[in-house]
Amino acid sequence: MFAYSIKRSKFAADKSKNMANADQILSLIRNHLNNDDAQFRKVALQVSAVEAKNGHAILARTIQELLSQKKTTFSSLQIVTRNKDVDDLLLQVETFDDLKKLVTSNEVKEKISRVIKEYVKRDELHKYGLANRRKLMLYGEPGTGKTMTAGVLAKELNLPFFVVRTEKVITKFMGETGLKLSKVFDFIAEVPAVYLFDEFDAIGAQRGKDNEVGEQRRILNTYLQLLERDTSESFIIAATNSVESIDKAMFRRFDDVIEYTLPDKAQRLELLKEFLYTAKNLDFEEIEPLFEGMSHAEIKMVCADIFKESLLDDVKISATLVKSVVNMRNAICRKIG
Repeated sequence: MFAYSIKRSKFAADKSKNMANADQILSLIRNHLNNDDAQFRKVALQVSAVEAKNGHAILARTIQELLSQKKTTFSSLQIVTRNKDVDDLLLQVETFDDLKKLVTSNEVKEKISRVIKEYVKRDELHKYGLANRRKLMLYGEPGTGKTMTAGVLAKELNLPFFVVRTEKVITKFMGETGLKLSKVFDFIAEVPAVYLFDEFDAIGAQRGKDNEVGEQRRILNTYLQLLERDTSESFIIAATNSVESIDKAMFRRFDDVIEYTLPDKAQRLELLKEFLYTAKNLDFEEIEPLFEGMSHAEIKMVCADIFKESLLDDVKISATLVKSVVNMRNAICRKIG
């Protein structure tokens, strides 16, 4: 009877483990059918980690090797040929997230939805001498979704997505930065796409500051002129964490200025349920206050650590585990500053 009980318990444990794998397989299929490459890769890596822990090293390694290949079977990236003048100034990035994946305030979502709607109906607007919004300034705390928004626009509008490499554009040689900006804007006019100028304060800082020199003022004036003259169909997006440093003249050149803030309670719950979606019995309301004050990016990073701890120590994701990982992170943050 005792032996039967042990065997029955083992069967139940094996069944539970198989059910977990079944959930992952179903998730992989759903993500493939939804063309959600980012989520597909995330689940596949989780499967690889589980298989490695179960002693199936060859299978785990094979999964990782397949995922490390340059393109997935349903990649949507279409490489845009760039001329040598801008080849090192622009980085083309593949986009996976649509508007549904953007966790932010209703106000921000409404503004982004409006931008998308205006682009879709731009020909109708043009008939009445109106232009669609396509020059946007995004500002707010680091890690709150500014860069993701640019990618979302590219995904929703089926446009290529380029990040302008500010570190390559800005140089110490007089006149060279202005020349490089002109080349970038020439490309913007030629190739309709979404262009992100990240850390925009490097270009748009206020004139007349103590540390400003003539060259910095020339860079700012050049950008203002290029932005004002631009009549392309491309989206030009400037993102900054330091809106107070941006020259006031710059704001008038953009069609919309959008503020990004740290996630509120509802947004934190949404993020936690997305990033810890395998924790079926976790009380998210209980753990949510632990993440107050964190940005979207920080919550994602902490959740990844929670998931790793769960896999490495072979334990379920519980409120105790979550508190332990968050406390460890907070201790490190206090130590460094």
